[in-house]
Amino acid sequence: MKEWEAQQDNNGISYAQLMENAGTGVAKDLMRRFSRREVVVLCGKGNNAGDGLVLARILAQHGWTVYVLWLQGQHLSALAQMNHQLLPVSVRTVDITELNLILSHAPLVVDAVYGTGFRGTLPFEIKQCFATVNNSAAVTLALDLPSGVAGDGDVIADGSFQAQLTYVFHALKPAHCLAEVAALCGEIINIDLVS
Repeated sequence: MKEWEAQQDNNGISYAQLMENAGTGVAKDLMRRFSRREVVVLCGKGNNAGDGLVLARILAQHGWTVYVLWLQGQHLSALAQMNHQLLPVSVRTVDITELNLILSHAPLVVDAVYGTGFRGTLPFEIKQCFATVNNSAAVTLALDLPSGVAGDGDVIADGSFQAQLTYVFHALKPAHCLAEVAALCGEIINIDLVS
């Protein structure tokens, strides 16, 4: 994927545009599937968070109630920071202590924490957050891969996010082909990043 993204950048489709296309593609699919509702975007600090922030912006612009919950602070990658600055004022940043109340409304919850670059184990606070979401009535979505799963499938951390829908960007990753990972992904939808 890194090689493919670099090739697209060389061909004139910037990393920023690929991120915009990713978030836009997910937003379009969600707006086809669901009427306007509340959505919580769980954000890390890298480019997966950037994809989530594009999604948050577009849904908010279409009248959805959008919350962003930062799980790794706000020292963001450059592309994530750019998209953070573009969020409409209607997008509300929430604290982990507010999560249970929001989940009582059974919203959509988007995992935009780690993406394909995950390695190691999940921090305790993130595992707790995922457990709370996984045990709620919320509809759960992951961007590219459920957080806690490495893109090549060599790590599937205890407490990984459990998605009902997983939006895969451009192509399946090796991990998507593993039965244990497929169980965490739910329905897999491919998002074309270049059309």
